[in-house]
Amino acid sequence: NNLCQSKLLLQRSWAVWFKAVAFLVAILFFASTYVGTAAVRYVNVNNTSPTSPYTTWEIAAKTIQDAVDAAQSGDTVLVTNGTYNTGGKAVYGLMTNRVAIDKPIIVQSVNGPTVTFIVGSEASGGGNGDGAIRCVYVGTNALLSGFTLTNGHTRSWAGDYDKEQSGGGVWCETSGVVSNCILTGNSAYYYGGGAYSGTLYNCTLTGNSAADSGGGARGSTLYNCALTGNSAYYSGGGALGGTLTNCVLTGNSAPRGGGVSGGTLYNCTLTGNSADLFGGGASDGPFGECTLYNCVLTDNSSDYCGGGAYVCALTNCILTGNSAPHGGGAYYGTLYNCTLTGNS
Repeated sequence: NNLCQSKLLLQRSWAVWFKAVAFLVAILFFASTYVGTAAVRYVNVNNTSPTSPYTTWEIAAKTIQDAVDAAQSGDTVLVTNGTYNTGGKAVYGLMTNRVAIDKPIIVQSVNGPTVTFIVGSEASGGGNGDGAIRCVYVGTNALLSGFTLTNGHTRSWAGDYDKEQSGGGVWCETSGVVSNCILTGNSAYYYGGGAYSGTLYNCTLTGNSAADSGGGARGSTLYNCALTGNSAYYSGGGALGGTLTNCVLTGNSAPRGGGVSGGTLYNCTLTGNSADLFGGGASDGPFGECTLYNCVLTDNSSDYCGGGAYVCALTNCILTGNSAPHGGGAYYGTLYNCTLTGNS
């Protein structure tokens, strides 16, 4: 059994590296396809003389959306410091996005997320509802890099569950990519308060919430991300489903799966997450079991079952200092080559 598990783990590790290499190859192919034809469009919220096609700083667009609309496939939209809280465009139904990257281009800040903000908006009555504005839509083969996304909200009750009521901070098509971004203080009525789908690299998701599930992210692929202080009403305070590699989940909460509900985790650390019912650190989810490889679960808690993990498959994991009335370290599930110490 140990030999079989080691082989399985090796196969999983190669799969993770293959995905990362495949992404880099895709980016290089994308860039080479447009060599000689790609242009740079500039955005400066303080510019007094914006003039299309926004190809110099002197005639830079005032809103990111204006520059995106002027761009062609393969272009880069370069955004300087500022708070971008005007403009918008709907892609699906009546859900407005502050920025809709609806073509295969790169939208990148000059100096990073600490000085470049894309700000959504609550509904007229507050919170999620008609009139709310999501921060960003990232379309097929599009890349967003180097922004803080905050105060994004979604529709509620009306509209498509996945496309209009999910993804308060960012809503991504499957091939959409977000890198080096901070997603904070966003909300979704259904799934993914911070992010819905797509691939996130080196991002921080903090203080986001979902009225259903996936407070930080739902169905996303995350590499080297930090998920802190996110919450969900039902399951997956930090994340619902998806694949997480080298991520840290701290202080997230939900009734089921305070850290994560469902999905697959590689080399992740889950610390200080909590659940009202099942799985303070990790639990199964509505879409299947949660699987963890080489992860550390410490100081997580549940008010009922599974302080560290509930109905999960864990391989080569460490569970320490977790607590619950039933199954302080783990409740149900399958554990291979794991260490459980100091749980209560």
